[in-house]
Amino acid sequence: MKEGESVLIHSGAGGVGQAAIYLALLYGCKVFTTVGNSAKREFLRKTYPQLRDVDIGCSRDETFEQMVLKQTNGKGVDIVLNSLGEGRLVASVRCLAASGRFLEIGQSDLTSNKHLDMLLFSKQASFHGITVDGVCDNKIRSGIRMIFRKLMAEGGIKPLSRTAFRGDEVEQAFRFMATGNHIGKVLIKVRESEEQLKLAPPKLSLKGVARYYCEPQHVYIIVGGLGGMGLELAGWLVLRGARKLVLTSRKGITTGYQRYRVRLWESYGAVVKISTAPVASREGCEQLIEEGSKLGSVVAIFNLAVELEDAIFGNHSPKSFGVPFAAKAVATKHLDDVTRTMCGELRDFVVFSSVACGRGSPGQTNYGMANSVMERICEERNRNGYPALAIQWGQVGGVRIK
Repeated sequence: MKEGESVLIHSGAGGVGQAAIYLALLYGCKVFTTVGNSAKREFLRKTYPQLRDVDIGCSRDETFEQMVLKQTNGKGVDIVLNSLGEGRLVASVRCLAASGRFLEIGQSDLTSNKHLDMLLFSKQASFHGITVDGVCDNKIRSGIRMIFRKLMAEGGIKPLSRTAFRGDEVEQAFRFMATGNHIGKVLIKVRESEEQLKLAPPKLSLKGVARYYCEPQHVYIIVGGLGGMGLELAGWLVLRGARKLVLTSRKGITTGYQRYRVRLWESYGAVVKISTAPVASREGCEQLIEEGSKLGSVVAIFNLAVELEDAIFGNHSPKSFGVPFAAKAVATKHLDDVTRTMCGELRDFVVFSSVACGRGSPGQTNYGMANSVMERICEERNRNGYPALAIQWGQVGGVRIK
């Protein structure tokens, strides 16, 4: 932001909105903002007296567009900080001046891969999608740290307004936030603040490695290794030193892309064995471990296998409901039993679960339950002193799951 620029900041009473308004005013920008109700409008007018009533629009419809264009004589604003979706997003694009910058912090349209009109580019404007993952990038994080230090030295950082709930009021806090009526941040108060700590915090000594690595003499087994995520995981392991891989698939290599990836890893010096052992049976799991043990010590097993049979619960038969269980729950249980006696050097036992288990997904009750069984098996392994990790994957773009 530069002095004299104009900025449209949506949801100005929220935590991000308040911070953006404060910084924009600090830098000498002309600020337009939107809110969802009269209480938030009054809050902004009292907190930021520089804002006029005609500079504060409504975030629940598209009338803010007329406000911005009227106040800027049809020119539009130099920067839009957007958190609104669908039609209000398009209206926000129309609020941009020529060569403006559109900063998208809302996740709904990004994750849904919504389309944006070429109108944005006809203005020679730029679009920037801002996500937590991107902010955590080392280069960006370093730049943000420098900006924060500068603002702190200049007195440009101040606490946001907030509503605090007790530690036993977590549900109430989430319900309050879901109403959309909160101003600033919603916090959970974990303990009473102390003017001075009576005891210094204990020093923690942790053993760990900076990144996952593989030993070339050891064997890494991927159940479902020829699927989309399996191929990605296998390539990731090879780049980290793995040179002995066993990939399972009921049909073996069936596509040119699968063959290409296997040959690529072989060009790195990796030995790639394709196993068709039926892991939904104990005998098949024993066969798989025996095949891997011929190459060396099996130190890691990853279960990525997926078999879907989606339907609402009332439309399932006992047979269709159990389809996902073979690759997920049954195979994991057999692998758990077999590895306890056949894999004395096992370091990693990893299963790929899903948010369909943790949060639910319409039409995937059976899939969620199969993943839940895997997670319970991992918990039992941990209690018994064996390695185990279940990862609840969310939506994955650009990779074929099966």
